[in-house]
Amino acid sequence: MAKTDELFKKLLIEKTVECEKLTGIKGEKFIQNIEKFGAVEACRNTLKRKQYFNGFLQLKEKNRLDLSVEALVTDSRFSTLFSDDEVNFCFESLCEAGYFN
Repeated sequence: MAKTDELFKKLLIEKTVECEKLTGIKGEKFIQNIEKFGAVEACRNTLKRKQYFNGFLQLKEKNRLDLSVEALVTDSRFSTLFSDDEVNFCFESLCEAGYFN
């Protein structure tokens, strides 16, 4: 696994755990999918459905979208792991939620 992939996985799990603590939304199944399919593929499984990740709206309410998967996907360190469409969907979701305001 490349260093970028390893760092993405580490941060994704950390943010999922923090999101669970903050919102009460269980992240166990997502973490299992990360371990089973890899972090990037686990994210793609949701991105291909053009849906927010679990916890997105709750994180928005708490002004903590920095913990969202969408924020991590758009992070310049990791955007090369995803297609332009995937990154753009996450970016648009964050813009609509007022993350960059």
